Amino acid sequence: MTYTSQWTRVMAVALSVAVAACDGLLDVELPGQVTEDATFVPSQAVLLVNSAIADIECAISDFTAFEAAGYEDATTRTVGWWGGRYERPVTPGGGSNCSSGETSVAWFNPLHKGRWMAEQVYVRLAEEWDVSLVPDREELMGTAAIYAGLAYTHLGEFFCEVTADSGPLMTQTQSLALGEQWFTTALGHIATAGDYSIATGITTSAEQMAYLLRARARWAQNTAAKNAEAEQDAQRITQGFSSFVSRESGAERVRWNRVQSAHIGLGWVALLGPIDWWTGASSVNPLDGQPWPAVIPYTGYWDLAVLPDGRAVSDTGHPVTLADAGAVADARVPAEQTASGGIGTGGGPNNYPLWQQQKYVSRGDDIPLAKWEEAWLIRAQVLGGQTAIDLVNDIRTAHGLPQVTYVAAGDAAGIQNMLIEEIRRTHFLEGGALLERQAPLRPVVPAGRGLRPVELLVPGRRADDLPDRGVHVEPELDGERPGHRLPSEPDAYRVGSRSHGGEPRSGLRLLRGGAAVLGAARSHRSACDIGTCVQTRSERPAFLGNVRRSVC
Repeated sequence: MTYTSQWTRVMAVALSVAVAACDGLLDVELPGQVTEDATFVPSQAVLLVNSAIADIECAISDFTAFEAAGYEDATTRTVGWWGGRYERPVTPGGGSNCSSGETSVAWFNPLHKGRWMAEQVYVRLAEEWDVSLVPDREELMGTAAIYAGLAYTHLGEFFCEVTADSGPLMTQTQSLALGEQWFTTALGHIATAGDYSIATGITTSAEQMAYLLRARARWAQNTAAKNAEAEQDAQRITQGFSSFVSRESGAERVRWNRVQSAHIGLGWVALLGPIDWWTGASSVNPLDGQPWPAVIPYTGYWDLAVLPDGRAVSDTGHPVTLADAGAVADARVPAEQTASGGIGTGGGPNNYPLWQQQKYVSRGDDIPLAKWEEAWLIRAQVLGGQTAIDLVNDIRTAHGLPQVTYVAAGDAAGIQNMLIEEIRRTHFLEGGALLERQAPLRPVVPAGRGLRPVELLVPGRRADDLPDRGVHVEPELDGERPGHRLPSEPDAYRVGSRSHGGEPRSGLRLLRGGAAVLGAARSHRSACDIGTCVQTRSERPAFLGNVRRSVC
């Protein structure tokens, strides 16, 4: 059974409970609206957990298509009036529901909604609903804990500071530690219940999923102790393990693979080649004080390839492509050129070619969430030396690529260079992997929001030379913005993600005391490459609270 059909059931059950509780139809003052108590009942435990999963999955799908692709320097927009989310946004996308339309970029609030639901169901399972009421209680508690932990880990990976349910600001480390705690809790329930699969093809092993996500949360905290713990968790993963953000092509758009539907279906995005068009010529790399090279290292996704000796990147950080003699195509980064003419104005000054990703070719293609290669690469980064080379070669073997023989076990710089490119390719368009999977060894790259390789139909703002990471924040307008629909009622929390635009299809809402239920009252956006967060503040509608954002 899909999440879409399950959502139909939860709405029907909740509405029937609401009507049955009244003496007559005239007593129903708010048709389609039910109280929290009427919805949170033991018989709906499975549906409520699945509702949390659905919101979090939809949020990650949208995030992968927009912010993550932009921050990985994978994409640029092809139109001028909309599409900055494909580049380098400084605040999370607004709106209460993800994938509500072609220009919907909301993922932040749906992620919080899913987090809140997972935590609420977990508390009721732990404190109110025993096994006599919910026979599969332990499994549901384990799954709810996994997705609560996933939400906190995701927020900790991409924000300098974040809050939940209008609580105190948490640092990155605190958010990541809370995610880690939830994964540890999940593993306790899984140990009691025995390992199990999670429905709709998400994974065949909840235990390995929890261990790998905990390894991610620990690794992102980036201390010697946490790195060692992350490596221990990663050892528990078996080769071939995978877990997914499940997607469905024939379902409502909230179940679509957003990378496919937005990048290929909509066609307003181009896959970037090597970045040789950046105009920040006077800026210098803060790591070495030297001017940036003409081609920015570790950029470009066209025709990526591997040489017979296993080399995928030059010593200066420039990827190997099919243009290099003897190189073989890297199937982990499938892309094709779909047009040779320029994009934007139809023949821009650079005559920039239009390439598109081919990793997701259907709306129903699942998005990798946590897979065995991530465990191998965490271990490689922690252990280094010949072990790192051997672990990378396991990945190469699995994908039919040449073994790494060109770098020596004692060449720490060469191994680091190899791993940066290996991670970039292994986690291509998988939710911002370039930002966090290689965090402890990632080099600084220049960031100029508004810079792009082509002239657009509507000329966009262009940043000037941006020294030391190029902090550049544009003002935001209060109120509703194009492509974002805010709910008309700030005290309405919508279960799951089964509604379009700003109004729910069926009217099912949980009535709460105020906007605090949605969390996300304050947030900090950061790439945090050099560890210093520069903060600005802007006022947002009451529903979202005051957003503080930062770019590093």
